[in-house]
Amino acid sequence: MRISALLIAGCIAFPAVAADHKPPRILIVVDTSASMATSWPGQAGDRLGGVRTTLDALGEVFQRRKIQPEIALRVFGDQWSPNDDEASTGSSLVRPWTPADQGDLGSSLDSIQPRGSSSLGPALAAAASDLESPNENDLVLIILDGLDGCREDLQKGFGALTLEGLGAEVHVFGFGLGVTDQAVLSTHSKFHVIGLPAQLLQGVSTVLSRRLSLPMLPEPIGLALNGVDRLGFDLKSLDIFGTWSKEPITVDLSREKLRIKVSLGTATVVASGSEEGQTQRLVRLPVVPERTLQLEFAEPEAIHLSIEPQESGWGRAPALLAIWTDAPEEEFQLVLQERGVPGASWFHAQTVVGPTGHLTLPLPAKPMEMTLQLRRPIGAGEVVVAEIHFGTPGRIVTLDAPETAEAGTSVGVSWDAESYPGDVVTLVAADAAPETFGSLFDAVEGSPCDFFVPFDQCSYEIRYVDGRSFEVLARARLEVYAPAAGLLAPPTVAGSEAIAVRWWGPADPLDVITLTEKDAEGSEYLDWASPADGSPARLRAPRTPGDHEIRYIAADTTIAATLPLTVAEIGVTLDVPETVRAGGRLRVAWSGPNNTNDFLVLVRPGEDVKRHLDFAYVSTGSPITMASPNRPGLYEVRYIATQPRRILASVTVEVVK
Repeated sequence: MRISALLIAGCIAFPAVAADHKPPRILIVVDTSASMATSWPGQAGDRLGGVRTTLDALGEVFQRRKIQPEIALRVFGDQWSPNDDEASTGSSLVRPWTPADQGDLGSSLDSIQPRGSSSLGPALAAAASDLESPNENDLVLIILDGLDGCREDLQKGFGALTLEGLGAEVHVFGFGLGVTDQAVLSTHSKFHVIGLPAQLLQGVSTVLSRRLSLPMLPEPIGLALNGVDRLGFDLKSLDIFGTWSKEPITVDLSREKLRIKVSLGTATVVASGSEEGQTQRLVRLPVVPERTLQLEFAEPEAIHLSIEPQESGWGRAPALLAIWTDAPEEEFQLVLQERGVPGASWFHAQTVVGPTGHLTLPLPAKPMEMTLQLRRPIGAGEVVVAEIHFGTPGRIVTLDAPETAEAGTSVGVSWDAESYPGDVVTLVAADAAPETFGSLFDAVEGSPCDFFVPFDQCSYEIRYVDGRSFEVLARARLEVYAPAAGLLAPPTVAGSEAIAVRWWGPADPLDVITLTEKDAEGSEYLDWASPADGSPARLRAPRTPGDHEIRYIAADTTIAATLPLTVAEIGVTLDVPETVRAGGRLRVAWSGPNNTNDFLVLVRPGEDVKRHLDFAYVSTGSPITMASPNRPGLYEVRYIATQPRRILASVTVEVVK
């Protein structure tokens, strides 16, 4: 039985490239970080699923054309771990240079699970290496949803690709980027804003059409249903779920000729009979304008697929043991994904072989309705030969943290969860992307932990992040407010060092900022500054080491803010020759606190601190010279500090004839 119908294409047609036109090399660079699993607003699927759909459709576009461009695919970001120094921040080439019609372009992403954090700089450097010597015939397509890393690395990376206009043509397709990131990318490339799944496919197709001289003409295409008699039931309904539409298309099989609008993309086709359970599902079917869509149905197979809960290698349940029996001796694709979401990323995909086998699969950390499918290639797509629907409970984590905190203080955070290696608790800006990490605490070290509250945001979020999937399992909002008065300064300074003290407060004309001994009375001080002189205030540390305190004293003499300060002892070095001639000049190189009125002296050994034969103030610099005694013997060079006068260092020198 063969049923033909007509589909009207609403997108792009790709006729053959002229034989005398050399196609470009096409390098596709894809961000596969955790945020690429973000769902499209109001649409089915997620960002990486949209990328896979684009590659599936493009792979079909290039089939049966006379001239084939070489296409390579590089991914970056999926291997990064926030608390693992051994993790890679680089990228990998998942498809080497291969003619476009060879291999399955879309399947290059099958084993990639969105996780980690993206770093575009290293990926650009690797892309330049892939091209070896970029030239004007090269085309680089970068698909991402955020920037992370050094702007200088981006400039170098893009420069190595474009060679100031003599190298590759670079296009960047960005999901949900801010104005600043868009401006940065627009400086180095041709930037395209992507808001919906269809926009990505359309944007990439448009770029390829211009480079390959492919006209953009919508054409009606035929729909051919092959092997309907192999279904084992009478076909009563046919529904097409396309990645280009929110609503399914129901094919009216009673009509001899049909006209249905579609766009370039992929489709899931569900063929149903009159009785419950009489269905066959064809998935991942590329839909290309100008070309008949061939639906190849298969005979039903009595393959048994079952699941059992398992302990995972991370020491945690949930994990899943998938078991298949009674399968033919051939390759199948075992796919785990969210139920009823065409175009979604896969949580796991792996090629397996019948007739029997089993495989342990990790499950998502969040509660979710899942589908486990066993698929077999048929025609241009895949037929689902067995599937199971089930729900996963996910991991239950609760966070306990204050709702507000004062900037510059610390907050205690506790959690109720069974923590596993890789889990982290982190403090980030409230609007930070899912893969962003700020201050980190390893959850396996136990609850609770403390976080310092920074000054540079008003709203923060405390997150518990799963160490395997990088999903945020729990979050707590933290609003930060500034205290009435506050002080910021280095915790440790050297004696007599100038101190810049950042402050905020009421700034009344009678307010004062003081430096005191740690336990001094409110009216005592070693140095002071007026807030009227602005922030930072300038204070000078005392010469004597020890614990001190900086205070903001309000006009009513109350202490509005304090900040501990440690004055450290500064080491002193003296460098002199072993011997010096009597009546000559003694050269002394020194280092030390260099306080006002500090000096060096030359004395006989054992002399009182107030005695000297010669001296020089350290303010004259290093080295300095002093007069050598006329009488041979042993002498001392000393570094003398004042207020109070004391010896900080000494060294012996011998005077000889």
